[in-house]
Amino acid sequence: MENQEIDLTKEVISLFGKKLHNLPTIVVSYPNLKRLILKQNLIKNLPTKLGHLNNLQFLDYSQNCLTNTPLNLWNLKSLKTLIIDTNLLTTLDSRLSSLVDLESLRLRKNNLYCLPQSFSSFKFLKYLDLGNNVLKKLPVCICHLEHLTTLLLDQNRLRELPKDFNRLQSLNKLVLSFNDFVEFPNEPFQNLTNLKTLEMNGCELIEIGDSISNLINLVFFSVRSNRISSVSEKISNLDKLAGFDLTNNLLTQLPSTVSNLNSLKIIKISKNRFSQFPKSILQLPNLTHILAWEAGLQNIPYIEEDGNSKQKSTNNKQKGDPNGNNSNDNKEEKEKEKEKKEENENKNEKEKQKSQIKLDIQYDPKIKLSLHFLEENESKNGSVNNTEKEKEKEKKRESEKEKERIIEIDPQNRTNNSQKTNQIPTKEIINTNNNSKLGELTFFELGNNNLKKLPEELFVKLKKLRRLSIQKNCITNLPETIYNIPQLWILNVINNPILEISSKIQQLQNLVELNFQSALLKTIPAELYLCQKLKKLNLCNNKLKDLPKGISNLDKLSKLNLSLNKFETFPLEILKLFRLNILRISGNQLTAIPDTITKHLYNLTELDMSNNELYFFPKYILQYGVIRKIYFSCNNISNLPDQMFFKISDLNISPFLIDLSHNKLTSFDPNWKNVPLHGLDISHNNISKIENTVFGENTMKLETFKVSHNNAIIDLPFLSELPNLKILHLEGNTLSKNLISVLNNEEIKDNEDNESNDEKDEGIKNSMKENKNNNNKNNGGGGSQNANNNNNNNNNNNGNNNNNNNSSNKNNNNNFNNNLNHVISRFYKGNGGFTISPNDGMKNKKKRLQSINDLIVNPDVPFKTKKGRHLFVDEKYCPFFKIGYSEMQGLRQDQEDSIAIHSMIKKNIHYFAVFDGHGGSDVSNYAADKLGELLINEINDKIDNEEQLEKDTLNVTQLTQICDTLFKEFNQTLNQLRLDLAGSTAVMVLIIKNKLYSINLGDSRAILIDNKGKAIQITDDHKPTNRDELLRIKFLRGTVSNNGRINGGLAVSRGFGDRDFQPWISAKPVIKCFDLAKEDRKYLVLACDGVWDVLSSQDVADIVIENANLNVAKIATKIKSNAYSKESTDNISVIVIDLLPNIGMNIMETQKSKNLQFNDEKETVEKRIQSAKQLLNLFDQYSLKLDQLIEKCDNIDTNKK
Repeated sequence: MENQEIDLTKEVISLFGKKLHNLPTIVVSYPNLKRLILKQNLIKNLPTKLGHLNNLQFLDYSQNCLTNTPLNLWNLKSLKTLIIDTNLLTTLDSRLSSLVDLESLRLRKNNLYCLPQSFSSFKFLKYLDLGNNVLKKLPVCICHLEHLTTLLLDQNRLRELPKDFNRLQSLNKLVLSFNDFVEFPNEPFQNLTNLKTLEMNGCELIEIGDSISNLINLVFFSVRSNRISSVSEKISNLDKLAGFDLTNNLLTQLPSTVSNLNSLKIIKISKNRFSQFPKSILQLPNLTHILAWEAGLQNIPYIEEDGNSKQKSTNNKQKGDPNGNNSNDNKEEKEKEKEKKEENENKNEKEKQKSQIKLDIQYDPKIKLSLHFLEENESKNGSVNNTEKEKEKEKKRESEKEKERIIEIDPQNRTNNSQKTNQIPTKEIINTNNNSKLGELTFFELGNNNLKKLPEELFVKLKKLRRLSIQKNCITNLPETIYNIPQLWILNVINNPILEISSKIQQLQNLVELNFQSALLKTIPAELYLCQKLKKLNLCNNKLKDLPKGISNLDKLSKLNLSLNKFETFPLEILKLFRLNILRISGNQLTAIPDTITKHLYNLTELDMSNNELYFFPKYILQYGVIRKIYFSCNNISNLPDQMFFKISDLNISPFLIDLSHNKLTSFDPNWKNVPLHGLDISHNNISKIENTVFGENTMKLETFKVSHNNAIIDLPFLSELPNLKILHLEGNTLSKNLISVLNNEEIKDNEDNESNDEKDEGIKNSMKENKNNNNKNNGGGGSQNANNNNNNNNNNNGNNNNNNNSSNKNNNNNFNNNLNHVISRFYKGNGGFTISPNDGMKNKKKRLQSINDLIVNPDVPFKTKKGRHLFVDEKYCPFFKIGYSEMQGLRQDQEDSIAIHSMIKKNIHYFAVFDGHGGSDVSNYAADKLGELLINEINDKIDNEEQLEKDTLNVTQLTQICDTLFKEFNQTLNQLRLDLAGSTAVMVLIIKNKLYSINLGDSRAILIDNKGKAIQITDDHKPTNRDELLRIKFLRGTVSNNGRINGGLAVSRGFGDRDFQPWISAKPVIKCFDLAKEDRKYLVLACDGVWDVLSSQDVADIVIENANLNVAKIATKIKSNAYSKESTDNISVIVIDLLPNIGMNIMETQKSKNLQFNDEKETVEKRIQSAKQLLNLFDQYSLKLDQLIEKCDNIDTNKK
């Protein structure tokens, strides 16, 4: 820039993010410069000649290293906007007040502890941001800024405002969040009549005082995350209030005067302590959004349309009618009875008509559409007649109401009318605004409360409601008035013991999403098919055995979840849902599904049939449609059909992700080489041999290949044919010599290429005080989808592996080395095997993404390790526990979880961990790779030898000191690796002798399951909205946003990494100790939040109990599948440990006996297979008939044209 010619007309110069240490002097040579942007540099001082820029109006000096106010800054007389955010200022120079024309001053995120008295000189200042400083008191001079409209004082240490603060009468927006206010300001708020926005979130307010009534023009008021237990009745003076946020407080009730806030549109009362829903909210006429999530609600009060009905009945009894009957009520009841009879008669007639229609017509999708049209016209005509009747009834009711009003006004008429009707009318005057109460409501959130019933009257007026969520309550029946809401789009009823869905569901013509997950439904009404706009239907975890035929008419349905039900036969009506994208029927009792399922469901992209009893894999599933994800784990499939591979190589299709784990496959079909694959999991089968012929040109895109625990002989010497392979699990098998030589040769090659990286790694280890064995590489979980078990580390291989006599093998090995350029010489114990992890994946991210980063092999593979002994998890070597794990990427774009399993590293020491990464998998992989052995080495320093370990155990204080120091140093290491946005939670469990220690950071969780099947949570979930975490974050000058995220970013408050969010995110763990000898604990489960977001601790315990007769690896898979079926959107990782494998549980033994009885009552396996074959024949006939009908319709269309 120094050599450029000066353009005297230049008005804007931006040096954003140039990493400058000094401002180029040429900048001050532009006389007409108006805007100068110096944001995000390293400038400590500005040149003295900066004051010569007389025309400068805008200066952005944010994110630099300024410690003092720049010299000559006050000479910029024309300056209107000055931004000095994110610097190191502690005070301001009083000469800054010479900038008399300044309109906007931003000083956020400095260390200002006081302000100069000269602040009053900014007479034209409109915008002042002093947020995120350390101000304890505001000077009185700030009250003289008469033109100030916006004042941001959040994240300071303020306890009070100056008394003259009420002089800021032009103030429009005031933010006081995350300060130390205990009392609601009184006198300072007296004259702020123009204030429209007030935010006091995250303070220590106990109540909202009477002074709130002075803010008569307030539009938005937020006091989220305080300790407020009461609200002043004078809140009713805020006639213009549109938004009111009371989330996360201690409220038990609201004043009745809230009902006078007629302009209120949004109110948030989530996370409070209400037992009854505030009546005053139910009387607001213009409310559009109610958020009452986890508000402690137990009931919603009865809403009376016309005064106090209870008082009416008592008055009737007093007048002389012993039963308290009302003639008007009797008339209405009779009319209702007539209506019900007419409706029943109409329904019977329609059902007779439908029964006369031939089944062939129902099979025809195009004739079906015409029937829809006729039925819609009939329903419209019927609705017109019904509306006319309803109008007549409403007129009668209105006339009767008018009479009652006249009676209340005129005492003579009252006496006369009372003589005629023998009744005494109510004394209360009826509110004429009742018809408009909640009439504008569109969003109603009542989830996670303890509601047992919803009043019928609540939904009568909600004609504009579009979303209703009542999930996680105790509601047994839905009020029928819900089905009269014409605009309802989304109905969420998850986790409620609802027994049935009313046939009136057909009235919800605009319903798009219906969620009845985890209810007690046994049947679905046939009328559901009239909801023509339905796109998502979730009926997971019910007791359904079949579906109504009419369900096929939901021609817009794109997602259907029928998992965890009682289906024994595949519902053929599903084959007519041509627009279906996602179909999940896992966790049922299906023995067969149609071979042509993807032919008819040609838009299907995901099919989940895991955890059934399927004996056959669909023959043509790969040939048709756009299917990409196929989950068939935990079934009885023993072989794959040849038709499945027919001409598959000729199709131009995207690669598949296929999961066939935990089946009974006995062979690996060589035709897999013709299938374009993205991922293939055939682990936990009975395959005897896997040869290199399984790979070909179409498998070039394969990234994940899992064949673990098959007891197979694996011969894959030409892995160079898989250039994109990242994850390879081979443990629990026998590897050929050729494959071993390839892996050994790769090991030497990688060490030669990455010698410099190893030296860097040694330096990092030295900084973390690993002084015992600097040459010893650490273990854990290098891969993003592996279960990593620590072991002694690997050194260079024999030179004989480099001098292979076979030249062709040598060339192939070199190709393998070139493609897998980051497989390192480290071996880790896997679940019966070792894991080879990427050496320096975080430093060489581009290379790492193009190579294997997760390789698990068998423990008996003759690799040489530095310490010369192998330690791994196997019943033969580790009789203490049985350990299993399962994981899946789920709906996320990448797998960011990592698992570490270290059993028997030292005598009587076992370590298990789950790391849930975010912002990438680097931190989670690194933690799983390093942390286990580091922690155990530190413990060994405290307990010098194994003899002492037999006598002594760590107490929580000792372990806390070890972890505090180690985790702090570990975080510093991560900071050196510049992983600014990457981080990870951690849940770790150490078992030393009979003591179990839980160590956790974040929201990953561990539970113990006792011998009675009860879940005991042994870790704490660290969320920013938790009271203790919120106070800690606030003390460190951080904030928690509306959605519960630190500074709007992170949803957890403790973990590793996240350099940009330190110190608010803490690496200080919570440690607890449990005595396994005294307390009878059977199972230990560790999992990431992908499980706990949809399953409670007891839910997981119940799954373990129900499947106690299975091995722990399959139990872990059941938990994973269950979480995915219940709509988990995150990565899912689970570890299950049987702590007492030789001791059964009473409750589990009974479960086993039930399973045995179930098996005795059922047919033999051979008969079940035969019945499955018969079902397949029926499916084929149905499919053929459906094809013929569709072809006929196509011919009819062509003839018409």
